[in-house]
Amino acid sequence: MTVHHSLRIGVVGPGLMGLGLCHAAAAAGVPTVLAGRDFAAAQRGLARLAADLQKRVERGRLEAEACGAILDRISLAPSDDALARCALVVETVAEDRSVKADVFKRIEAVVAHDAVIATNTSGLPVSGLASALTRPERFIGLHFFSPVDRMALVEVVGGSQTAPETTRLALDWVRRLGKTPIVVRDGPGFYTSRVFAAYLDEAAAMVAEGIAPASIEAAAASAGMPAGPLAMLDETGIALNWQQARQAKADGLADRFCRPLAWSVLDRLVALGRRGRRDGGGFYDYHDAAPKRLWPGLGTLFPACAAAPDIDALRRRLMNAQAIEAARCLEEGTVATARDADIGSMLGLGFPKAEGGVLAQIERRGLAVFESECDALADLHGERFRPSPWLRTRASRAEGFDST
Repeated sequence: MTVHHSLRIGVVGPGLMGLGLCHAAAAAGVPTVLAGRDFAAAQRGLARLAADLQKRVERGRLEAEACGAILDRISLAPSDDALARCALVVETVAEDRSVKADVFKRIEAVVAHDAVIATNTSGLPVSGLASALTRPERFIGLHFFSPVDRMALVEVVGGSQTAPETTRLALDWVRRLGKTPIVVRDGPGFYTSRVFAAYLDEAAAMVAEGIAPASIEAAAASAGMPAGPLAMLDETGIALNWQQARQAKADGLADRFCRPLAWSVLDRLVALGRRGRRDGGGFYDYHDAAPKRLWPGLGTLFPACAAAPDIDALRRRLMNAQAIEAARCLEEGTVATARDADIGSMLGLGFPKAEGGVLAQIERRGLAVFESECDALADLHGERFRPSPWLRTRASRAEGFDST
């Protein structure tokens, strides 16, 4: 049976995110074409995915029949021409502008004129990436989250030249894949990456101050976060976070986008080869036969401070760092509504669902209380916590975040 191209998705990049997207799309019943640097790279990628799915079957987490159906829906691209059958093609290659530009040109050379080309970048401005294309109106950002098969959120990011019809089609595709979209404005870090960085970077600043890493992780756990920020830095890659900070600085972005809080800690760890979990270790040591443990060398590298703050103070600092950044994103129009901000925080960042989302929990406590807490944090730790006039106005009027 011939499948119409409008029901087919292409994925370029057989790495972690690309294979995750293939899995998610195929599990949603969507025929998927996987392309790599060459056919052999795509073959190796599909073999890795097949092995991962087989392990799930062996552990009772996936039915054998479902595994077979997923793999049957994924085909390999013997050449880029195979992408011509796809109505949506998503690139999932490295966060390097020149690499992405080459991939976009490859895709655009073969797909139909009405096809949508998407980037899975987690923070590179879409408008800038679109400059590699001759049809930027058909280009959009679709920021999926890892692991793609389990994470429900997708940030849909239109560039300055993205056509409204492209955005509509992209939203349809996201829903067809069984995901929940939020539309965010183009800009450094979009929405979720900015809030996530605020969480991670506040923790890195605590490490630099000599606060016990175990206390930092315990404070996050006490707030209901699914993982401590130092563990998340290891999982996402200390070297990757360090590289993102370097790239932001090289791009001439405002200092607040260049991760100044985390820089000294990330730089020292990378210099010591502590690059993250996939590279052998970072804040934690990892052993196959034992649970991960915080690296003992952290105590030497960052000597303990004289007076250790209590867990409540650390928790407030970690949670309010996320909340003040989310409020900035709403104020600046990066997200259109507080509801989108809350959905993004819960589905994309693991913010405790019991709290209703990063901004809902502020509204429940009261904006005036939050304003007071942030002023106190700003006095102790820096102006990044200082409420804006926009936020103060809402607090004084007892308004909600979506009040006009």
